[in-house]
Amino acid sequence: MPPAEPTLADIREKLDILIKLLASLVGNGLPLGERAPLLQRTGLNRNEIAAVCNTTAEAVSVRLAEAKRKPKKKKR
Repeated sequence: MPPAEPTLADIREKLDILIKLLASLVGNGLPLGERAPLLQRTGLNRNEIAAVCNTTAEAVSVRLAEAKRKPKKKKR
């Protein structure tokens, strides 16, 4: 008997796992204040960033707000 076709839910679950694994590599070793904006630019929301960084969504929100207020360095 051939294996059953994967359902959309199965595919979504596996993709979510892959996204979290890849996101865990982004900015690994950086403090949350630097890592959260990087992860946000990859398309993750605050809850997903919190899961990857092992913190709360509220802590991520605070760090993202602080990063917005921080003056940006000029490119040369």
